[in-house]
Amino acid sequence: MQSSKMGDILTIQSLSKGFSRQVKNSAGEDIDEQYWVIHQLFLNVPRGKVIALIGGNGAGKTTLFNIISGFIMPDSGSILYKPDGKNLELSGMSPHLITRAGIGRMFQDNHIFREMSVLDNMLVADSAYLAERPFRSLLFRNKNRKEENCRLAKAMDIFENLFVVDNPFLEKRKQPAGNLSYGQQRLLGLARLFMRNYELLLLDEPTAGVNPEVIEQIKQLILNFIKNNQTVLLIEHNLEVVKDIADFCCYMENGRIALMGTPEDVIGNEEVQKSYMGL
Repeated sequence: MQSSKMGDILTIQSLSKGFSRQVKNSAGEDIDEQYWVIHQLFLNVPRGKVIALIGGNGAGKTTLFNIISGFIMPDSGSILYKPDGKNLELSGMSPHLITRAGIGRMFQDNHIFREMSVLDNMLVADSAYLAERPFRSLLFRNKNRKEENCRLAKAMDIFENLFVVDNPFLEKRKQPAGNLSYGQQRLLGLARLFMRNYELLLLDEPTAGVNPEVIEQIKQLILNFIKNNQTVLLIEHNLEVVKDIADFCCYMENGRIALMGTPEDVIGNEEVQKSYMGL
């Protein structure tokens, strides 16, 4: 996979993560066996592009996302993140520091606050760390009020510009987010990512379980991230979506990147069609 002219925003080298499981040997004795979920994985993520990860269940895709975002520690290897000309080694960093460094994530589930209003779900996505600095809220009330008004205007602007003026998010902005349909909750989860200036976005199966109309909206939102000079790494099982929006495609198998290239080359590969699509 060729890198963009602007270079790579993420470089993963020799990444491995294994777990022990108990199995019986030929003598019927219980022994510990090392099971590799990620094994000697290499990946370059070019800046300003959409890169899709495809592969069967258990290939290691979500585990890779969990390692990048700090929820799982790798056993070995390097994850070098390069925002704004910096070089940050992510291995060992906590999830909140990785988020603060500019990596946002959308999980397989909607991961929204169902009891909070639709609008508050947007506002909390850009809280400016006030919860980590409680005395700031007391000492700088006027400044905090101004910041709150800016966040409110930003959220409304996102609703109006991403989903046009006549949309359910404006109409239901004061209602609990749990009142939205499943597809609308997926869209809200993506819209929340626009509240922060993330440089790299990890999207885990963004189109799973939604109807074709919502899929089209999700595709447009992802392309809007790219127009905003952001980079998207997504896990996606809908191969038509991959063909439509991805610049590069990586096929994962047995914890490794087995093949990478354009979506047409990877999806059209005979071995990928045989092992992944059963053709």
